[in-house]
Amino acid sequence: GPVLGGFERNLRFLSPMLSLGFAGSSALVVGSRAGHGSRMSAPMMANVADTLATMQGPDLYWEEIGPLQDPPKEESDFKEYDTFSTFLAACQQHGVDLTQPDITVLAPGNVACEQFSAVAGPLTKAVCEYHVIKGVVNKDSLGSADLTTVEGSTITYRRMFRKDFLDNAFCGQPSSPPRTSYCANVKADNGLIHGLNEVIYPGWSESAGGYGSQA
Repeated sequence: GPVLGGFERNLRFLSPMLSLGFAGSSALVVGSRAGHGSRMSAPMMANVADTLATMQGPDLYWEEIGPLQDPPKEESDFKEYDTFSTFLAACQQHGVDLTQPDITVLAPGNVACEQFSAVAGPLTKAVCEYHVIKGVVNKDSLGSADLTTVEGSTITYRRMFRKDFLDNAFCGQPSSPPRTSYCANVKADNGLIHGLNEVIYPGWSESAGGYGSQA
């Protein structure tokens, strides 16, 4: 405990950005000595909104458009990291509070939002609220926890194809390139973040079709 706490403190002095990566830092440092005679308050982690604004999104690869580039790229070549700016902007626009206590946010990257919007239009307030679960739910607990959202509806959990599905999307899935990975259990000071490969929406059902609907 004390050794790790000192190690994290040193890293924070070296690079404030690194502290974002230490999920439990605020808990570890609370009981440690300041060491300089000054009253130092325990550093807080960022809230969900601020964490999503600064963290890397899903890793993207060139895929089928790779060979069309100049110079050509392999389909498996890394392209860039996605971000969550579209989802964050929609939440802000509709007044969906990602700083409220004890929430789990299911975060779609910009690519997922673009794909959804091409078919269903911009993200609505209801869609944004449907990505916010009331309560802090670890990825390993998704199958047994109450997945009632701020929107009011409940998300459907299924375990298929060695993946954790929430409605039509899979959640928190690590993969090897060129398959994209999605984060899980990213800690913020007011809850957890899990990445989704697709936007989810109220009213989804297995019979409605969509990826993963055929068990």
